[in-house]
Amino acid sequence: MVTDAAQSWWEESNDNILRMRETGWGGDEPLLSREMCELLDGVDETFAVTGANTPGWPNPFKDGPGPVEEAYERSSNPEKYRIVVARAQAWTQVLLDRGWAREASHADWALPPMEPGGTDTVLKPSADGAVPLVLTTHTPMDSDHPFNITIAAGDPAVRLDTLPDCACDGCDSGSARLLEYMDMLVLSVVDGSLDVDVGDDRYWVRTSFHVRGGGIQGPRARTAFTAAPWPPNWTARPVAPLPSLRG
Repeated sequence: MVTDAAQSWWEESNDNILRMRETGWGGDEPLLSREMCELLDGVDETFAVTGANTPGWPNPFKDGPGPVEEAYERSSNPEKYRIVVARAQAWTQVLLDRGWAREASHADWALPPMEPGGTDTVLKPSADGAVPLVLTTHTPMDSDHPFNITIAAGDPAVRLDTLPDCACDGCDSGSARLLEYMDMLVLSVVDGSLDVDVGDDRYWVRTSFHVRGGGIQGPRARTAFTAAPWPPNWTARPVAPLPSLRG
């Protein structure tokens, strides 16, 4: 597996928080606990197997000029985005092996994937208050389009995001950033650090890492939930506050 850095993203995140605390310039964000890091380590170890044929790649613009305008109009290697499917397989295997969830056969949707079709993997946790994780694999319609994964949570399920959201060369920031964001979303569902509100015309998704929201496109049903952890005796990270809205 190729990444942009020798450290895992969770190790780097904890190191950055500790450095900020030492300098007094922030560092209020909670560290990822030992249990969370061990879970992510396990996913990485399983991914070495599920992702053996889906190599990573560096950020093509990290140490050089930014993309040219034409890069936003092409996708030179959409096949490489199969890596998100391999990462989803690693997460699924680890969560089932730990006995925190069982695989269910069907997902109802409050806010479905933007892309129609796809194959749903539904992991239903046994813990009280925990919400299901839905990983929907979208197979390319042709060789010019990528595989992608919609990550969703809840029952009925709400899409949290789809990765990659764009596979053009200009938007490529490397596989490490892509997998980091995917890990954060899945971890938030399992950790119980997730708050979702789908209204009539807007939605909000809050995790301990990000706040995402906006207007709603496509079919939806109103729903709201605050998740609980999948594992027993587990303390969830606090979710980020909603941004202040000024009219």
